[in-house]
Amino acid sequence: MAEQEKPTTAQADSIEQSSDSGHDNSKDGSNVDDAIIHDLETSGDDVGLTLRSVLAAGTMASCYTAYLFTLLIPPAVLSFINSDLGPDARFTWITISWNLGGAIFVTTGGRLSDIFGRRYFFLSGAVILIIGSIVSATGQSINQMIAGGALFGAGSGFLEMAFGAVQEVVPTKYRMITIGLFDVSSVIAQIMPLISWVLIRDTGDWRNAYYLMIAFQALNLIFLFFCYHPPAFATKHSDDGKSFVKLIKEFDWLGLVVFTIGCSLFLIGVSWGGTMYPWKSAGALAPIIIGLVMLICLGFYEAYGNVTEPLLPPRLFKEIRLFLMPMITMAIAGVQYYSNATLWNRLSQLLYASDEISKGLYAEVLPLGTILGGICVIFSKKIGHQRWQVFLAIGLQTGCVGGLSTATIDNPVKSIILTCIVSMCASIVILNSIVLIGFGIRSQDDIGTAAGLAGTSRLLFGAVGTAIFSTVTNNKYDNSLTDRVMENIQGLSFPSENIAQLVAAAKLSTAEAFKAVPSLTPEVQAAAVLANKEAYLLGAVLSYQAALAFGLCGCIAALFIRSVDTRKYTMNTVAVQEQDRVRLDKKEAAPPSV
Repeated sequence: MAEQEKPTTAQADSIEQSSDSGHDNSKDGSNVDDAIIHDLETSGDDVGLTLRSVLAAGTMASCYTAYLFTLLIPPAVLSFINSDLGPDARFTWITISWNLGGAIFVTTGGRLSDIFGRRYFFLSGAVILIIGSIVSATGQSINQMIAGGALFGAGSGFLEMAFGAVQEVVPTKYRMITIGLFDVSSVIAQIMPLISWVLIRDTGDWRNAYYLMIAFQALNLIFLFFCYHPPAFATKHSDDGKSFVKLIKEFDWLGLVVFTIGCSLFLIGVSWGGTMYPWKSAGALAPIIIGLVMLICLGFYEAYGNVTEPLLPPRLFKEIRLFLMPMITMAIAGVQYYSNATLWNRLSQLLYASDEISKGLYAEVLPLGTILGGICVIFSKKIGHQRWQVFLAIGLQTGCVGGLSTATIDNPVKSIILTCIVSMCASIVILNSIVLIGFGIRSQDDIGTAAGLAGTSRLLFGAVGTAIFSTVTNNKYDNSLTDRVMENIQGLSFPSENIAQLVAAAKLSTAEAFKAVPSLTPEVQAAAVLANKEAYLLGAVLSYQAALAFGLCGCIAALFIRSVDTRKYTMNTVAVQEQDRVRLDKKEAAPPSV
């Protein structure tokens, strides 16, 4: 064990209360960094980069990949599921239910695992994903697929804790490199949409994509069981001596209930708006308003309720530049990423793709950017100046989003390059920010909670961004389609009384829909297809323009974050694997050699 005494979270709270209202004690914030550096030097032990720590980091990468499987495969096969088990207007809830579970369980799991230990939360998440994969692969109705999606969200929320856990299983000096490699390792999951398209083309059955998912989730569980042994409950509480029962009694169960209901209502309202209910209706506004009010009330309760083990420790939010601003910056960058993700798949498939395989290839543009971003972050520690890395990445991302607002039907190369850069920059911002957050908390005992809150904020902001950009795009598209069709068919002698049917067929863009239009000629059909592309492009362009405002906010937020103090790069591993700790204890207990 480290010789210096490690301050407890309660002691960290008392230190903060003596600081200048939660701000840095000095102009440059050196006192805050000194406190964090002391915690980093006294958390865990210097065991070096051992085989067990490397395997543990690899396990966290495997968990991240398993989480991405559930995020990327269902959207890729969604239309096939609805065609087979539907049609059902609720089929989009197959993926929406994932967001609900993910946003709630990542913070809940992070906080609980900070207190009780991580191993069994990760194992539970892996088991839940296997169950979700089986439920989905055997799905006989849309309701069953939605249940599978909810299980995916719950299990993935636990596995998303890997963003924090992977940082604590290696020496702190390797955190940046590790998080970059962690992201790059997801290449297996990133190509899953393409593989899913190929499987469906060759077998005609979307279920095969889920069978593939079952196989990987099972392998992940095995890897996790044998290779991940972080500090157990007894190790975590060897200093404070608290029992499991005592911590259960002290935990903030009321806060957990309010957080769960508040997040659920907010995300449900955002998902319903513009789809199931108009945005101005009570069906959309009531859940959003009630959810926000509950989350705001939760904030006051956590801050002033004198809770022994709060779900959302107020001490985290007092570090404005070290914790709060990186989290906000990451969430804003996520909004621009989600705007791109919302638009790109539909845009590329409608405007540029010619067959199923090319649709899959276009879908890989965003994942390619993510991998490139991970490669860049591997060198983040070497480059230093993380504030300016994040600022420049958001600036470049915003510039490329502006470039996408000039996209055209006949220039897919420009759109591919700009979309890839937007994705790359989002990855650079998110990965740098998650490490900055890990280095910005006064006690490493809170790293799971901090990473969980970052994940929840990213998902909540992402849901808002998706709703905004989907609504903007669809409204402009709907308002422009008829005009574009009428303009394109001028001079083709098409009867005006059939225009409404032609517009409806253009919107569906299927052979069956066009076959039902009277007096249709090949020339008129080609003109209507082109009009549909032009109308959707107008909607996408407007959304890209709207996304520029978020980029400006992100650049401003980035200016307020602080780069990593290089003194925080130590050889200490915060969460020493249990086997390494046993070896270390034996070494320390051995009599000195003569």
